Amino acid sequence: MSAIQARQDASGPRLDPERNAGFLLVSIANRISASASRTYMRHFGVGVMEWRVLAMLALKPGITANQIGQISAVDKSSVSRATASLLKRGYVRSIEDPADSRRLMLYLTPPGRALHDRIIVAALARDELLMDGLSAKERETFFRLLHRVGSNTALLNAYDPSAT
Repeated sequence: MSAIQARQDASGPRLDPERNAGFLLVSIANRISASASRTYMRHFGVGVMEWRVLAMLALKPGITANQIGQISAVDKSSVSRATASLLKRGYVRSIEDPADSRRLMLYLTPPGRALHDRIIVAALARDELLMDGLSAKERETFFRLLHRVGSNTALLNAYDPSAT
C-alpha cells in the first residue's frame, strides 16, 4: 500500500483522507455541489442538477437526457427528474428524435435560455472564487492533471481486487 494513500499505525493501514486522491476529490466535489445547489436554489429557484441540464443544453442543444447523464457522469434518474422539472416549468422543450421515436431531443426555451444566462454569471464567479490564489500557469497545470487523473478512471473500472 502506498504511503500516499494510507498511513500505518499499530493496528494496520488506515485511509489518510488528506492523501487519498479518491477520497479528497469526492469530498471537494460534494462540498462544491452542495454549495452550488444552495446558491442556485436560493437565487434562481433551481438545484444543481437542473443547472447541469441547463448548462449542457446551452452547450449541446438537442442532446438527450441519457447523453447529459453520460457526459456529466450523473445517474440517469437524477437527470430525468431534473429534466422533468425543467420541462414542467417551461425552461426546456422536447422534440421526438426523427431517427428514433423513443428518444427525446432537448432544447432550452427562451425562458430557459434567459435563466441559463443569469446563472452562468454566478457559476463563473463561483469558479473564479474556487480557483482564487492560483496563477494562470498553476490553473493550466491543475486542469491538465485533472484530465490525466480523469482518464485513469477506466483503470478503476477494470481493477479486480481478487486478481492481486
